[in-house]
Amino acid sequence: MNSFNFSKGELSLCHKGNCVSAHGDFAKAIIFGLATLIVISGIVSMLEQSD
Repeated sequence: MNSFNFSKGELSLCHKGNCVSAHGDFAKAIIFGLATLIVISGIVSMLEQSD
């Protein structure tokens, strides 16, 4: 089972019993990067649909 948790400045990713966690600024940088990619992909898909 896959899980993705972000709480209190800690990022945890688990996949098939293997978990990786990051703390503090590093976790915030990862979340910001993922959010940026999601926003950019949303904008690109909207631009493609408008053509």
